[in-house]
Amino acid sequence: MAVLRTGLGLQAAVTAIFALALLILPGESAPPLYVSLSGLAMVGILLASANLSAYLKIFVSVYGVGYLLFAGAKQLAAFGILPPTLAALLPPAFAATGAVVFGGIVLAVSHWQPIRAITLIADPYFANRDAPTKQIGLFRWFGRTEGQIGQRLVALSIFVSFADVALTLRFNFWYRDLYNAIQEYNLDAFWYQIIWIFVPLAILNVSIGMFDLFVDQSLHIRWRTWLTRSFYERWLGEGTHYRIPFTDESADNPDQRIQADVNAFISQTASLSTRLLSQAAQLVSFIVILWTLSRDFVLPFTDTVVPGFLVWAVIAYAVIGTWLAHIIGRPLIALDFRQERVEADFRFSLARSRIYSEQIALLRGERAETVRLGSLFHDIIANYVDIIYRRIKLIAFSFGYAQASTIVPLVIAAPSYFTKKITFGALQQTVNAFSNVQSSLSFFINAYTTLAAYKANTNRLSSFKRAMTKAEALSGAGYGLAQGNDTPADVTAHGVVLALPDGREIVAADALTLPKGGATLVTGPSGSGKSTLFRAIAGIWPFGKGRIDVPQGQSALVLPQRPYLPLGTLRGAVVYPNTTDQFSDAAIRDALVAAQLPQFADRLDEVDAWDQRLSGGEQQRLALARAVLTKPDWLFLDESTAALDEPSEAAIYRMLRERLPGTTIVSIGHRSTLHALHDRRIDMQAGGDGRFVPKPVPATAAAG
Repeated sequence: MAVLRTGLGLQAAVTAIFALALLILPGESAPPLYVSLSGLAMVGILLASANLSAYLKIFVSVYGVGYLLFAGAKQLAAFGILPPTLAALLPPAFAATGAVVFGGIVLAVSHWQPIRAITLIADPYFANRDAPTKQIGLFRWFGRTEGQIGQRLVALSIFVSFADVALTLRFNFWYRDLYNAIQEYNLDAFWYQIIWIFVPLAILNVSIGMFDLFVDQSLHIRWRTWLTRSFYERWLGEGTHYRIPFTDESADNPDQRIQADVNAFISQTASLSTRLLSQAAQLVSFIVILWTLSRDFVLPFTDTVVPGFLVWAVIAYAVIGTWLAHIIGRPLIALDFRQERVEADFRFSLARSRIYSEQIALLRGERAETVRLGSLFHDIIANYVDIIYRRIKLIAFSFGYAQASTIVPLVIAAPSYFTKKITFGALQQTVNAFSNVQSSLSFFINAYTTLAAYKANTNRLSSFKRAMTKAEALSGAGYGLAQGNDTPADVTAHGVVLALPDGREIVAADALTLPKGGATLVTGPSGSGKSTLFRAIAGIWPFGKGRIDVPQGQSALVLPQRPYLPLGTLRGAVVYPNTTDQFSDAAIRDALVAAQLPQFADRLDEVDAWDQRLSGGEQQRLALARAVLTKPDWLFLDESTAALDEPSEAAIYRMLRERLPGTTIVSIGHRSTLHALHDRRIDMQAGGDGRFVPKPVPATAAAG
């Protein structure tokens, strides 16, 4: 941000010098006074933008450069430095002033709450100082950091849009000159307008369009890559994904928000922001033309002069149309938001049916699944029908409005033409200018459906960010449960009270010690908080108070009853959460043999849905192979052998004690046969207040 502030300060100084130089130019070489004064206004806008959003600051900076380019080019043409052919292609002098107006518009809307919601999502990319993304070669040379590349691509995109507006302006004057040549039967002027004006403008227009597409798509892929990675790394970091359901923020289907909503947000933000500001540029420019054409406009069939009547007419026409479009289309915002949610719910339910296909088949649950999926899909259809009816109403109004727009300027200006107060070329220029102003003012009407979807999309990403922020706050502070490393060897808990998300307290441990070395068994009835205690020790359970200390620098591995098996090769499933390059094939095969899975030792590179291919007991043994590979200092087994028969379970524990002599094992289990496999036992005993208290059991009882 400091770099951006410095850049704007330097730009303001250059603009001030340029504007003052224009003021002191003598005689006919001096530009119109409003061009010089608008330059001084641009200086104020640049200085006032020092604390502006990183994204919007790019727009202000580009419009500042646009002022210098347009005013400078016109001045060079006035001095006769530019070739006449090139000078003829330049837009009118007021285009430079228009750039200043656009900069002021950006500064003004930056305080609007919907714009702030957008920039809160967009700004991190443009303010980041990460190295350029290696996987993307497009424009990688365009800056030293990824954020700098993004800033320059947006600036380039805006400048291209600005150039496109300038071309549209020039085409408007070309229409006037061409039709005047036709009216005057001037063949030389006609061919001059075709060959020396239209052809260069057309070639330039096509070239700009191609380059604009290349720049926009390059920005999109770079921005999406960075923002998507930022979201999923934050979502998965520090257990945030686990804690989000415990917050009061609606953040359903995070997979859809990270994949689809991020992509749509970037596409819509880049498209709408440049389109909106180019429409603003077009609006200001053509209003000036329209005002000039109707400066002394006489109302048809009267002698009443209304200065700038065409401007007032098109503004009134567009404002009324925009207001009606908003009234008709406003419900689309809520409907689009709900459509995203019900679509994601249906897709997630389909994925769960695939993941749990074996369980569904065993329970003969196909009919229940069909009914549930049918209900979810009905929600999609019902909401979409509402969207269809609302869009039909909006399109009916928009089409009718557009059709009327082609007739209104002719009805207004034709009487002046037939009374020979304006030329045929001026009539064509008036109709074209009116159409462009009306189109700019009607941007809101024409894009209402897109804007409604964009608003819903932004709301989803904003709520997802808020949910992650709240989940991170739970991790950092929780409800008074502190994590530390103030213990030399043992895991200790002091004054710990663990609660459920609804606030009900289930575990109270004034003083608890899990000694280093050997094996400890944690027992107790179901619902007594055994697994919750494990989660608190692992640092992912936020609800509680007190302090838990784990030894500094000690590694830990927690294996739940149902292990997670990622998609892909068997090798990747065995080494998880590590990567496949961290262990040799021999080490992985040895771990599988030790975990009683020798039949899979030669299938490491097979790709399969291993969570469905392997039985429950095989999945648990595969998870235990991870422990053999990683050799953690602490191994927490949350009923991690419950799917094994008792002889296999005993063999696994003996293997772990032999292969991992330096690992402290802490187990949760209900079988009495586990007692003999551990050195000590802690039992969760019910207290008089409904909370369970972990209490050590004498060694003799533990061995029995």
